[in-house]
Amino acid sequence: MIQSERKLIIFVTVSCIILALLGFAWKQRTIIPFVTVPLEEITTPFTYGSARVLNSVTTGIDVLDTAIGRALTDSEKDNTIAELEQKLVNHDEVVAENIRLRQLLDYERAHPEFTMTLAGVIMKDFGTWTNTLTIDRGAADGIETNMAVVVPSGVVGVITDVYPHSARVQTYLDPRSAIGVIVQRPESRLAGVVKGDGNRPYTPSMVNIAREGDVLVGDKLVTSGYGGIYPKGLLLGNVSSIENDSEGFVKNAVVKPTVDFHRLEEVFIITSSTVASPDTVELEPKLVPQTQRDQIQGARGVVTP
Repeated sequence: MIQSERKLIIFVTVSCIILALLGFAWKQRTIIPFVTVPLEEITTPFTYGSARVLNSVTTGIDVLDTAIGRALTDSEKDNTIAELEQKLVNHDEVVAENIRLRQLLDYERAHPEFTMTLAGVIMKDFGTWTNTLTIDRGAADGIETNMAVVVPSGVVGVITDVYPHSARVQTYLDPRSAIGVIVQRPESRLAGVVKGDGNRPYTPSMVNIAREGDVLVGDKLVTSGYGGIYPKGLLLGNVSSIENDSEGFVKNAVVKPTVDFHRLEEVFIITSSTVASPDTVELEPKLVPQTQRDQIQGARGVVTP
């Protein structure tokens, strides 16, 4: 046991002496070349290799750090761009809404003869045989059937169905609709009826005009007020073409609406109006006296004994 401890002490002592000599020789490498040159030849490959390894590790860390930093920067840029684009969209939407609402407000101020309720369009049903809108106002807001629906650019239609908080609007493009109109041109003032056409859903027609009726391409059509639903003088559309009936006795005027039905977002419901409807004259029916021929031959379609 004592001998083993002595060997260990001797080994440690010799190792320390050797390390001390090597350290001294390294410090004095320029003075003792025969010692330092072999040492440099031995240690140079290891020094070079370790330097290359450390350089590669450092370069890899730098590349990784740059890549991570670039990825974070790109992600931040993408997020910033997305936020700016969304803000731009929101801004444009607010501007568009302000323009629409300003036009509606100006229209309401320009027509004090109407009491109107503003409603938003929540659904559109445009088809061949139906052409309706659903709005977000109903019985709870005082909406009733047969109320006219308008926008600043002209007539939209009429309320046909009312629910507690919504209502259905039948546009005048609907084939089931019919509106009394007048040609606005002072030289004409021709009255007629505009009806929807299922074969041409977006081009209604002023129908059954007498062949000599004074209507021209470009004429403006306004509501006549007959029927009591639409106040007189509301703009409906412009005549885009004239079509003769196949039999040649009457003609139809194809109408281009002034309202863009695909872009409707808000509408006005006219709940009351101070515009008087045209007076309707009540005629007392009178029988035409029979002629001598009728007395002899009998009325047409009646078989006499």
